[in-house]
Amino acid sequence: ADTNKISTNFAEITAKTNNELSVLGEEQPLRRFKRQALQRLAISAGYLTDNRFSSRHLWFETEIGTGIPLGSFENILATSFSFRNDALEVPTLGFERNDLYQISATLFLKKPLSNQSNLLINIRPSYMGDFQASDHTFGMFGMALISKKLEFHDLTLSYGIVHLNQVDIGILPAVGLRWEPKPEINVDLRFPESRISWRLTKEHNLSEHWLHASLGFGGNRWGVRDAGRTDSKVRLKYWAATLTLERIVDGGGGSWIHLSYQFARRFEKDGEGELELGNGVQIAAEFAY
Repeated sequence: ADTNKISTNFAEITAKTNNELSVLGEEQPLRRFKRQALQRLAISAGYLTDNRFSSRHLWFETEIGTGIPLGSFENILATSFSFRNDALEVPTLGFERNDLYQISATLFLKKPLSNQSNLLINIRPSYMGDFQASDHTFGMFGMALISKKLEFHDLTLSYGIVHLNQVDIGILPAVGLRWEPKPEINVDLRFPESRISWRLTKEHNLSEHWLHASLGFGGNRWGVRDAGRTDSKVRLKYWAATLTLERIVDGGGGSWIHLSYQFARRFEKDGEGELELGNGVQIAAEFAY
């Protein structure tokens, strides 16, 4: 889901900033970037079924990312392009589509403002539809943050503005707090997802294994064309509690697998109101270079 990517966004951006701003103790963090233009090739997929058999959801995604240092690796312009295909079935409404697509381009800029602060800008315009509808198919995620390393209690404060695809409100304030008391643990408090992470193992400066526990809001929307040639908007919303096991390698990339329990799930279609769906379990995985 799109909000899960804000995962890619708020937590990962803050983590990258922290690792490059300071070294805790004598330990050297893994590099988050490769010293080449090609930064990322990834494939991921997930499957969800709910306890009332009110829906079924399957998705698949691929992504390619590049990075260009603007003078140095402290000042990076990163771009990525992704393609995602969702298959969603809601039998009660007779809704069954396997042609829900999302094509996104992401621009991420990190610019140091001082030894303790960074400016972080992330913009992601997206096409979200079935390749037939012309309405309700454009989405925009945007975020502008200042990340500041505080001088006490191993805290990093992030603040700025964010625009989400999942809510009708335009621009929202964004505030996040990251606590990293030691290299083996960190806590991220922010909207739409908060997370606590434990490092399980570290293999010199080659790779790390992490366990993440998170709670947050997710969902997505698409523009679709009905049999009657009418364009309408469909939306899926939910809350999720997730456990993720992740392997990170030096220079970026790795893999993860997660198990999430989704609750307060809602499906909405223009003109047909909102339908409450059963709680469900999703399993998903990613492999990335």
